[in-house]
Amino acid sequence: MPSHGTPTLTFAALIRLIMGREEIPLAKRSELCSAIRKFAEVCSLTPGDIIADPAIIRALAAKAPWLLRGYSKGSWANIMSRVRKALELAGVKVHRQRRNFTLSPAWEELVAPLSTRDRRDIRRFAGWCSVREISPQDVTPSTFEQFYAYLEQQMIQRNPRERGHVARRAWSRAIALPGSPYQPVPAPEPITKCALRWEDFPQTLQDEVRAYAVKAVTADPFDEGHRPIKPITLSNYLTRLRVMATTLIEAGVPVDRFQTLADLIDPSLVKRAFTLRLPDGEIDDRARKDLGGMAVGALSVARYLDLDDHTREELKNLARKVRFRSSGMCEKNKARLIPLFDPLVRRKLLNLPVRIADQLGKVKEPTVRQAQQMQMAVLLDLLLHVPLRIRNVSELDISKTIVPPVAGSVGNWRIAIDATDVKNGWAIDAELGDELGDMLDRYVNVFRPVLSKMPSTAFFISQSGLRKGPSVLSKQLAAFVRREIGVTIHAHLMRHLAAHLYLIANPGDYETVRRLLGHKHLETTVSFYEGLLTDDAFARYDALIAELRKQADIKSSKPSNDSDDLEEGDFL
Repeated sequence: MPSHGTPTLTFAALIRLIMGREEIPLAKRSELCSAIRKFAEVCSLTPGDIIADPAIIRALAAKAPWLLRGYSKGSWANIMSRVRKALELAGVKVHRQRRNFTLSPAWEELVAPLSTRDRRDIRRFAGWCSVREISPQDVTPSTFEQFYAYLEQQMIQRNPRERGHVARRAWSRAIALPGSPYQPVPAPEPITKCALRWEDFPQTLQDEVRAYAVKAVTADPFDEGHRPIKPITLSNYLTRLRVMATTLIEAGVPVDRFQTLADLIDPSLVKRAFTLRLPDGEIDDRARKDLGGMAVGALSVARYLDLDDHTREELKNLARKVRFRSSGMCEKNKARLIPLFDPLVRRKLLNLPVRIADQLGKVKEPTVRQAQQMQMAVLLDLLLHVPLRIRNVSELDISKTIVPPVAGSVGNWRIAIDATDVKNGWAIDAELGDELGDMLDRYVNVFRPVLSKMPSTAFFISQSGLRKGPSVLSKQLAAFVRREIGVTIHAHLMRHLAAHLYLIANPGDYETVRRLLGHKHLETTVSFYEGLLTDDAFARYDALIAELRKQADIKSSKPSNDSDDLEEGDFL
């Protein structure tokens, strides 16, 4: 950012500055200014709204929907290159994307014998050191910290710190080997705070946590008061309790204070932790999500320990004060869903699986890359037709839950998931259509074997032959869709899209949406999706206004026999 007292350079000012550089050919100046305007247009901003700062430009570029605006990857790269050139002409320090620093003789000699990968990964750092006359022997952890800061301040490409870590890992992997004269550089401390591990607490508490974990997820037919929880729920409870304890320890509570689970959920300590996590004293929705998870975890432990009524009532009172009541989709999901309201964008998403399948339609011996592409197309089409939770998608198994036609031709593909394997205990039984079935046939018989390195019945497998987890599938799907059509989604957003599409075609039919998404209660469905119809309501009202204006224009174009002489009462 500009220093204090320095006029802020916006893109509008940058355009004026570039056009005033008469020593630059007019065609070149126009080209640079056009790129600046196009960048602002893609970001849905005016040039006057954008500060010419690399960090700000990097953040905008990371979210810019350039693919939706009709730019190819090469065209967008040219725009970014010209923006970078304009910044340099204006005196803004910008790191060059190309690693074209001239290496000093010492660095050139050091990197020359390295493998292609190591040489590529270290080249940027080596050039940066060469410009600053830092020899390989002088490299220290502090040198890399300066390099990270430089990238953060001057790079307009994405993930500047990760690019610095790439160089650090290459340094450790290929140069600072044991016995070499070069200093090893350990991984830096994470920027975000990490909660203490259970291993950091007294052994007595660790033993009680393990016993609680076993009991919490184990069904007991002879204990009617005990309801087992899912492993993911247990993991969330324990994580929130660790975070709570870490907050207290950072505030000065000795770690030895937590000898037992009862010590951990002492109401006075829970209340103190809540206060510490509310520096401004305000309990907003974000704070409720944070503290509510801790409160629910503490109550679960209190039930397990069978604590006295007074203690449990104190914990319940705290839980009531921080309880989070969801009133629909979070703002982030609403923002991500908005681009899909556009018919053109929606059509691109709906047609994407079919387009990829058509592109690979004649492939008989696919590469790994083609197999991965087909896998993502199948995943997207499956979520479009059957809006499952991503965990259930990850667990699809050819021998159990996703069943092909009998003898390869009788009937259709079918998904059948038992109620015990679904989040809210609602069984899933869906027969898939012919078009999706044909795509599944191609994936299973032609593309999936390329990925399968060992016998496996998992439907979505990695190159190692192992089942892909929910997080991996969701991230890969998001990257696939963003790369192909330029919008940001995640796997769970497909459930919201399914509700939106159905309600547009069938306003008010929340019962079908409830069954489609597997909600137990209709109130859940209505609270989440009644707002989605607002956009369609305004669109229909807008069409009504347009039609009324059209009718008014037709009427006004007809000859009138009425007198032009108006009396005062005509205006009343």
